[in-house]
Amino acid sequence: MPKKKVRFAFTVAEGPNQGLTSGGWRVWANKEDTYIAPAGMGSIWKGSLHGDDAWRWAVTQEHLSSGAEPVWTEPDRAPWKFTPTPFVDGRRLAFVICTMRHALRDLPIDPRDIQVPVQDRWDTGTLAMVWMAEPGESIPDDPSMVGYPLELVSGRRVWVTVAIEELPYDTEQEPGAISSAIL
Repeated sequence: MPKKKVRFAFTVAEGPNQGLTSGGWRVWANKEDTYIAPAGMGSIWKGSLHGDDAWRWAVTQEHLSSGAEPVWTEPDRAPWKFTPTPFVDGRRLAFVICTMRHALRDLPIDPRDIQVPVQDRWDTGTLAMVWMAEPGESIPDDPSMVGYPLELVSGRRVWVTVAIEELPYDTEQEPGAISSAIL
């Protein structure tokens, strides 16, 4: 089975901040595993959803072997480990990537990436949701699907959808940034 990837980037499509982007993200499947990584960090960090067992965000083995910066000195290369989410009616929400307009930057846009539109507003988050379905379960005909479903060897399928979520601020004024993580 050839390795396929869903490629996308969060990008402000219109407004004063048009063109600001997250840079690319990748979701791909290999055998029974699903991987998630920001394109610029995919050779260093990636999320690995290994079937129903080990879900984690880790430094890649390739990066450790290269000796390149940043040097990882911890014995466990996976500082974040997760319990797989349960299936509900044959489907599960496996992982969510969230971005907000003020986290986007002026970066080149890769024309191969599907552009996920981000509203030019400070009070919303744009979500890319990674879903899984058991073999034989239908995938919803969802217009917010990014790319195409990926198939695991078990027959499970993985797909990405997009949603907008309003953030619960009690003010009309844009709050200042407290911190950020840019991948």
